[in-house]
Amino acid sequence: MIALSSCDYVRLLRPSVLRQLNPRVVRLVDELPAVDQQNEDIVGRLFPHGGLAHAEVGKDGVMRSRIHIPPNQFLWEPSVIVMPHGGDLELEFQNEDHNFHIAFLPSTGERQVVELPMHHGGRARIHLDQPGLYWFGCPVANHAGRGMLGLVLVKGDVPADARLDRPQQRRPGH
Repeated sequence: MIALSSCDYVRLLRPSVLRQLNPRVVRLVDELPAVDQQNEDIVGRLFPHGGLAHAEVGKDGVMRSRIHIPPNQFLWEPSVIVMPHGGDLELEFQNEDHNFHIAFLPSTGERQVVELPMHHGGRARIHLDQPGLYWFGCPVANHAGRGMLGLVLVKGDVPADARLDRPQQRRPGH
């Protein structure tokens, strides 16, 4: 587990953002598993942007989370969803924006695509059976580039060499 006092997720934030952080979100950050530096940096930028939530585990074993798209902000709320373990995740979307969006979702089964017309919602069920970071976004126009990126973080033990999303690379001059 990451201790908040030494957490780069929090150190990356501007003071104005730190003052606005909900104490509940700060507690959730403490529960995030350790990841490599490159991924820690991007997660640190995502969670203050759209929030962080734990998927709720239903009596049927299916995990669930709601995501909404606020008007004129080009973001998912929450932008980071934490699953306690691998399995099925049911996502319910609500688009409150005045723009059409698409949720392009990861899965260790078949990828899911959810069309989200203005002021409408949608649902998807994805299967993520391994620990790791699974990215989702909106491929419409430049929405992902404007902030519509999200992450499903599946907890679990991962060997250190599998935490890197790319192998070590030679650098010029070294």
